Amino acid sequence: MEFYIFLIGILFLLAISDLIVGVSNDAVNFLVSAIGSKSAPFWVIMTVASIGILFGATFSSGMMEVARKGIFRPEMFVFSDIIIIFLAVMITDIIH
Repeated sequence: MEFYIFLIGILFLLAISDLIVGVSNDAVNFLVSAIGSKSAPFWVIMTVASIGILFGATFSSGMMEVARKGIFRPEMFVFSDIIIIFLAVMITDIIH
């Protein structure tokens, strides 16, 4: 039981790390292009980016995307299998 709590803790930390890496990388790529091209004043670009991040964080649910799309059926697995699958996906996502 303690092992699974430890794995859930690792999964939680990996999820936070993945969000930080993914969001910061995308934000930098888009903001550098917009600011460099001077397509709008700086405050407009930052306001639009902030609203985009707010909507993205509010309406995204990437962790369960695979389960909802029907690639695998979670009810056919036991808890330990699901944890291992999610850990493998998160580690692969961070390394990639």
